[in-house]
Amino acid sequence: MADFRAEAIEVYETTRSSDTRGIIAALLHLAETIAPASSGTPKTDASPGWQNAALSYLQGKQYRAKTVDRMAGWLAEQGFDVDGEAVSRGMWELVESGHVKANTSDSQPRFSAVPDRR
Repeated sequence: MADFRAEAIEVYETTRSSDTRGIIAALLHLAETIAPASSGTPKTDASPGWQNAALSYLQGKQYRAKTVDRMAGWLAEQGFDVDGEAVSRGMWELVESGHVKANTSDSQPRFSAVPDRR
């Protein structure tokens, strides 16, 4: 799995096609969910508490997409002890649930709130 991950990351970083980048990002997320890159027990620090805070933050800034690093920094400022890997997994979970959308056209995915449908 490590060879697949390294190759996928290399392709992700070198491709310019947003469609290809989105597919690779989704595959990396699935691979990370099934077999995390770090050995040992899976981390369980992706709690609904910080995810709800992140979602509220994004909804308050609906037109400003945030990277995982920016979200992790903001969560740390809010007193949440969560690392970048957990934030990445949690943000992709919010994408899967339809609360957040991901833009994979940049070197790092950017997450933003899905507008309310009224």
